[in-house]
Amino acid sequence: MNKVKIIKKIKANIIRLRLHRFFGFAADLLIYTGYLLKLSRWIDKNKKHLSYNDFYNRKVTHKDREKLYQFFSDEMKLAGIPVSYLEFGVGRGNSLRWWTGNNNHPASQFWAFDTYEGLPEKYGTYDKGVFSLDGKFPELNDERINFIKGLFQETLLSTIPEINFKSQVIVHIDSDLYSAALYTLACLYPHLKEGDYIIFDEFVVPGHEFKAYDDFIKSFYIRLEPVAAINNYLQMIFKIKKVNSTQ
Repeated sequence: MNKVKIIKKIKANIIRLRLHRFFGFAADLLIYTGYLLKLSRWIDKNKKHLSYNDFYNRKVTHKDREKLYQFFSDEMKLAGIPVSYLEFGVGRGNSLRWWTGNNNHPASQFWAFDTYEGLPEKYGTYDKGVFSLDGKFPELNDERINFIKGLFQETLLSTIPEINFKSQVIVHIDSDLYSAALYTLACLYPHLKEGDYIIFDEFVVPGHEFKAYDDFIKSFYIRLEPVAAINNYLQMIFKIKKVNSTQ
């Protein structure tokens, strides 16, 4: 019996015996563990390519991500050029405030996507609705900012024609959720070009942003070159190498 027939028989018997009745409770744990191992393997393989990395950091401080932004901006000389900065998951606007303050080019665009009513679904230990601003935008006085309110699945496609993708594009994935991150990346894929950048704010979460990253590069055959990391790989920056080859 060849391998294909053996695999088919095993799958058929798992379904026939309804093994989910006995082991179904462990399904999510097994998936999480599998992606955690994939994440660990990915980091071990790619850490040598990073030009900035604080691993191992005993004291992870979320605000330290601004050190990563500063390094990145200085290295790429982003402060004085027109950029199209797309942030998905704005919250109180801390990252958006940093980027608008760091880049003063009048032609820059800043797109702030969020429901502003909190998470639309449960995320780990966080319940639906956490991080809500009661539907209000953060107080940021910059005419270059475009606040886009609603689920990305409802607002992104209609907004894309207004975005200047000819400028240096920086996509900031801070949406936490797998569903939001993967949808965003898939919709933006046709418009991104080599040399654009993607920032993940919770990359090291196996079942969400890392899983979205992994599914994205496998589904679209796009290569993302790791550039820098901070907070034990929680925040990661990638440069787009848009080629038809797997990573």
